[in-house]
Amino acid sequence: MKKLAVTLCGALLSLAALAAEPAMPGMAMPAGHTNPHASMPTWGTHGMAMFGGKNGLTAAHLPMAHPPHDYQAIFTFHVADAKIDAALRQRLEAHPTLWTIAPEKFELNRLDPASNNPLRHFKADIVLGHFEQDGKTEYPDVTIVVDKIELYLKL
Repeated sequence: MKKLAVTLCGALLSLAALAAEPAMPGMAMPAGHTNPHASMPTWGTHGMAMFGGKNGLTAAHLPMAHPPHDYQAIFTFHVADAKIDAALRQRLEAHPTLWTIAPEKFELNRLDPASNNPLRHFKADIVLGHFEQDGKTEYPDVTIVVDKIELYLKL
């Protein structure tokens, strides 16, 4: 179990480095235009690494060193479609490898256990490999149901 945890931590750090994108100064909205999500400081697409097996599924947000991605969130979940959930667990159990989640845009702060509007579910593509690095979408547009927030912290 300790070896798995160390391997997972290393993989998450590597994925975060691969997905890191520098903050882009000078890329502000043009004058007269407003960002409709400006009041939501962690709004965006929050890619995640996924791991697990027959006993359950876990997702870990791939954090970056800049907003809106500068939070670590880890949670257990299931796929609303029971057949896809069972198939995914079986595949992860039989052959542990990198899987990622490419979710719809959402407010990451909704994964904070203290949120007034907690995120209970969201749509996502489940990708074999890295969703930004030539991964292959295996299960498109599934509903991910958040079961339990295990960790949520600002970096």
